Amino acid sequence: MFTIGDFARHGRVSVRMLRHYDAIGLLRPARTDPVSGYRFYEAGQLARLNRVIALKDLGFTLEQVRTILDERPGTEELRGMLGLRRAELEEAVAAA
Repeated sequence: MFTIGDFARHGRVSVRMLRHYDAIGLLRPARTDPVSGYRFYEAGQLARLNRVIALKDLGFTLEQVRTILDERPGTEELRGMLGLRRAELEEAVAAA
């Protein structure tokens, strides 16, 4: 088990971001101390955090990230989402 600070360091995100992900239900801690409220994460949760970061870096919103991670779309559906995101980025570049 990692404290929120240790988990944030390993995942290269801020503690504030982890608290936000918990608040919106994107990445809940493995355990929360009922008395202190301290959050604890398991090493296996780093994989989900890394996916969140990668999808955010591709420009997906947190709601889209949650959908992708929770619903696990098929390859073709994911490819379509990436194609749509690419088209949005190309349009933004052209407009600029």
